[in-house]
Amino acid sequence: MTTSRDLEDRVESRLGLEATIFVEILASDSHNAGNVLMCNSLDLSEHGLQVVVDDEMPAGSIFRLCIDLKDSEPIFLVAEVKWQRPDPDADAFRIGFLLFESDDTDIQRWRELVADMLAVE
Repeated sequence: MTTSRDLEDRVESRLGLEATIFVEILASDSHNAGNVLMCNSLDLSEHGLQVVVDDEMPAGSIFRLCIDLKDSEPIFLVAEVKWQRPDPDADAFRIGFLLFESDDTDIQRWRELVADMLAVE
């Protein structure tokens, strides 16, 4: 549930866009495959996104994400769980991710893409 405090803390525009998000739960290496969770976004911004997942994800956890937007190549990012709360509409959880400025990610392309989408709205 979004509280008035949450809305006050938001300083950037958000897009109410549903995208498919793949979250790497366990890192893969040469000996075992990674575990990947698929979920959908509720909204997104230049610096973060909100998703709905079936299971809890502790605040402070860091994950690699792959965002699959229509008409765009997959975008690879690293993000930290900033908050989680029960989803009022389903037996699930809403998770708020903060995106990291990180080498070997598509963070710059992500920011440009979000800026372009906000300019169109």
